[in-house]
Amino acid sequence: MVKTSSTGGVQMIVAGTQLAGELRRRRLGRPELRDCLSRTSASAWVPGAHLNEAPNELLMLAALSLADANPVRVEAVSPLTRGAPPDTSVSW
Repeated sequence: MVKTSSTGGVQMIVAGTQLAGELRRRRLGRPELRDCLSRTSASAWVPGAHLNEAPNELLMLAALSLADANPVRVEAVSPLTRGAPPDTSVSW
């Protein structure tokens, strides 16, 4: 959806799934962020008439705001600790 703002610029509403697809296409953001956006039903305002016109910085800002609004938190998981048993070592 594209809407003209009161200041004369054009803004569009972008769904989280669309934003995730554009971030994937541009190879921006962490995979965890894109996965979170793919599962959200939220949307964000992005300036421009087309998604491919928006600068990377604004897309990342919109993505982070949507991820922050999503109740499922985005947490980076290290491949070294994924599935590892808890540390039971005793430090002296």
